[in-house]
Amino acid sequence: MKKFWKRAAAGLCAAALAATALTGCGGGQETSTAASGAASGSTASGSEAEPVTLEFWTIALQPTFTDFLNGLIDKYEQENPNVTINWVDLPYDSIQQKLVTATAGGTSPDVVNLNTQMTLTLAGKGALVDLEKEATEEQKSVYIPSLYDSARIGDSVYAFPWYASPNIMFYNKALFEQAGLDIETLPTQYREAFDAAKTMKEKTGAYLYNPPEFFNLMFEEGVSILNEDNTAAAFNTQDTVDLLNSFKELTDQDILPKNSKWGDWDTELKLFETGQLAIVSSSGSSLSRIKDEAPDVYENIGVAAPLTGSEGFSRNALMNLVVPEASKHHEEAIKFAAYITGDECQLEFCKQTAIFPSTIKASQDEYFLSDSETLEGQARIMSVEVSETSKDYSLGTAGQSEIQDAVNQIQEAVIQNGTDTQTALDNGEKAVNDILAQSAG
Repeated sequence: MKKFWKRAAAGLCAAALAATALTGCGGGQETSTAASGAASGSTASGSEAEPVTLEFWTIALQPTFTDFLNGLIDKYEQENPNVTINWVDLPYDSIQQKLVTATAGGTSPDVVNLNTQMTLTLAGKGALVDLEKEATEEQKSVYIPSLYDSARIGDSVYAFPWYASPNIMFYNKALFEQAGLDIETLPTQYREAFDAAKTMKEKTGAYLYNPPEFFNLMFEEGVSILNEDNTAAAFNTQDTVDLLNSFKELTDQDILPKNSKWGDWDTELKLFETGQLAIVSSSGSSLSRIKDEAPDVYENIGVAAPLTGSEGFSRNALMNLVVPEASKHHEEAIKFAAYITGDECQLEFCKQTAIFPSTIKASQDEYFLSDSETLEGQARIMSVEVSETSKDYSLGTAGQSEIQDAVNQIQEAVIQNGTDTQTALDNGEKAVNDILAQSAG
């Protein structure tokens, strides 16, 4: 799980580490008091309310965003004089265990920054507040619906979405020109682009693209990973055999990469920066790294909508804020989480680093459409476009990270190790069913 946590959080945290320090958001989201279902022991907000201290945990935002977050906290404390925020920033490879340890020891934080997969894992253990029950309609209504639903299990939602990272395409214009391919007429789906991949390899020696990790590919191709009630694997079908075999044919011919791990960003970046890969799909935050490491390639980059599967949607990695059930101050914690993830604070965050907001109003701000000249501005414009059909791929069940790893091992067995496709799917099905059985127990 730790390996997956690093992989899911790395792209988002890279944006933070590359950006300049921020100075404040200039305003917060207005919220009413929490719904009547808030936990007992919480108090009303206001200057005469009982003093409350909230512990707020984030992932790898210091020192780059120290001034920014402290500015938000100072403003919130001024508007809510009974509330004191104790901000703690943690590495993303330790926050999970620290949260479990703190909760077991009776010292739970009140608001915590988690990715969607970790959110669902903890929600499945009953560790997080159900915002559908305890947040107000006003607090819940500001978010892009598909992003708010990323942390949904049944009728319950366990997180406010914070900052997002929609995938967009960066392509090497020089390689496309050398191959005689026009990006405007390039097929938009992975399998439809197989012929273009053959042309790219024959004409330039470069690969057109590296496929996404198998779990994401199945989502984008409309393969049901679990059955309707999330009690068993549902992907072991002939359609999945055909899907994987179609890619195996091209990797065996060295038309698509065979030995690189699908969806591995560091591998893809190295290939792209050395002219061995014509396309990478990532967030706009990746541009700064490419500019530093391969300025000649950066000068040849074009921006487009990402390749995707037959379902027509693309991935949007998401960070969230959750309220642990063990918090003694549900109402105040929910209000603070709604403030941090509100329109104004998210918009100012996005103006300083290449992330995308999860709220409806902020995502429609003219800022994202105001610069069509620079590569970074073009990336923002494309992020607006693709965000309407993007998702943070969620199974809506606990244990997603373990399930995801088990599914990805199917591809690795078939493509890299030569295992029979049906055998690999049988093994993967058993592994996923074992995970589900353990979660249910």
